[in-house]
Amino acid sequence: MFTPLKNGRQIQLDRNLNQNVWHRSGVINQVIVPEGFISDGASIPKWIWPILGPPIGSKHLIPSIVHDYLCEQATCYSERVLGDAVFFKLLRDFDIPRWKRTLMYIGVRVQGRFTWRKKAGLR
Repeated sequence: MFTPLKNGRQIQLDRNLNQNVWHRSGVINQVIVPEGFISDGASIPKWIWPILGPPIGSKHLIPSIVHDYLCEQATCYSERVLGDAVFFKLLRDFDIPRWKRTLMYIGVRVQGRFTWRKKAGLR
């Protein structure tokens, strides 16, 4: 599914990642992360790994890749917030415990504000 890059901190998808987000009444919402996409998995500081797990080798890898892709593609702040909501939903779908997914969601919301401001050229 992915190849680790030489820097040891990122992976590159070997094929498209097709991830269903919602499926209701015959309607499927799916995110397709393209082959070749580069992700760092979950952007978790190393000192928190014992609590949340490593960024790449954990159950939260797929939700993290989808989140990275949605945030990279976002063209406005509300799209980035939607990416955070999808991340939280996928963490639940991947059976990440409530306490852990809540911490991870808070982390992306807080860090994302700074990242988005930088991307948008704001101070």
